[in-house]
Amino acid sequence: MAETKPIKDVNLVCVGSELFYHVSNTNVHIATRILEMHDFSLNYNILVPDEPGAIIKSVEFCLSNGDAVIISGGLGPTFDDITREAISELTGKTLFFSENLWAEIKERFRARGIEHIPEKNKKQAMMLEGAIKLTNTTGTAPGMMVEYKNKVLFLLPGVPKEFEEMLQFQVVPELLKRRKQENSKSFVRMCFGIAGEPEAVVEEKTEKLRKEIELKGGFWTILALPYLIELWLKLPLPEQDLFCDVKRKLNEIFGNSFLGTGGISIPESLFRVLREKNLTCCFAESCTGGLAGHLLTEIPGSSMIFNGSIVAYSNKLKKKLLKVPKTILRKYGAVSEQTAIAMAKGARKYGKSDVSLAITGIAGPQGGSIEKPVGLVYMAVALSNTRVVSKKLQLSGQRSIIKMRAALAGMDLLRRTVLEGKT
Repeated sequence: MAETKPIKDVNLVCVGSELFYHVSNTNVHIATRILEMHDFSLNYNILVPDEPGAIIKSVEFCLSNGDAVIISGGLGPTFDDITREAISELTGKTLFFSENLWAEIKERFRARGIEHIPEKNKKQAMMLEGAIKLTNTTGTAPGMMVEYKNKVLFLLPGVPKEFEEMLQFQVVPELLKRRKQENSKSFVRMCFGIAGEPEAVVEEKTEKLRKEIELKGGFWTILALPYLIELWLKLPLPEQDLFCDVKRKLNEIFGNSFLGTGGISIPESLFRVLREKNLTCCFAESCTGGLAGHLLTEIPGSSMIFNGSIVAYSNKLKKKLLKVPKTILRKYGAVSEQTAIAMAKGARKYGKSDVSLAITGIAGPQGGSIEKPVGLVYMAVALSNTRVVSKKLQLSGQRSIIKMRAALAGMDLLRRTVLEGKT
């Protein structure tokens, strides 16, 4: 057998028809993070449906444009799990049933208290001729390492938790053994968050800084998320001290819009600000339907600063729970600055909190008008009964996007208001 070529560039093929619909492909994020930690470049990520021809063509492309290919997904027991068969056809290596592997799989089921093991799970005990088994300590689908045309293929399950564990503890050690040392250059990576600024504005304000970084061999990527821009910066290892300088300059440029480093989110930033100032908050939500409260309570320890969210979707509950006056609802409507202010005051009082946030709007797709179109959102923050800040936004997108942007924009308004002590 010819010696496998040294490895530097790795490509990823994610198999699964579901990845084209409602399932997010998180494995590419996992792979990028873990591979970059060990100075491997992930050049291509290809999504393919559960079709043998598509899998074969994608793997062939990745083999011709890299040193190793990681394939995730298609190793389960059902009819549409066909990665083994596709790689068998590509490489010409025969699939055979491993009694030892089947015994391990059955033992894994019994350890979970499952005695009756479906016959179709025998499919997971099929191995490629000459392949090396990669143990799956979390699930039942084992992985494989296959050498082909002086390169190497890694077949891993698509379940993110299983994929991550096997990539980190079994694939990476093999890659390190085969590392291509020449021209190897180590990089370190850091993320900076900027809230509430349009992507084009961030690019314009940071253009000079980006060019300075590129002159030092660094790379700069802008990622636009709902109401948040992330700047992903890679620097050569000898230049990593520049991160502190970049952080200082971004803080000077963006002020309170700058959230800091480490991929911090708007809810996390709000949590830190309220903790530092020893404040509690309460939300009054209408169009967001409790989403802001959900996002904040995803953070461990949020009970220290969050008293709760009052979801007053109807005018009846706005009046009953938040004590919004009938006259305000009648004169200005549920979606108005006046109603948002009254909701914030009610949330602060009845939620027994130091500060509060209220959000009301039209998430669509119905319910809009010429005067109040879909995407119109009013929000208010109450620092006291007399110190209230309000904001009007015209958001765009589908209903779920408008709700998410409104929730994040509201939490960001609360964060900024507390930081600035606005009246």
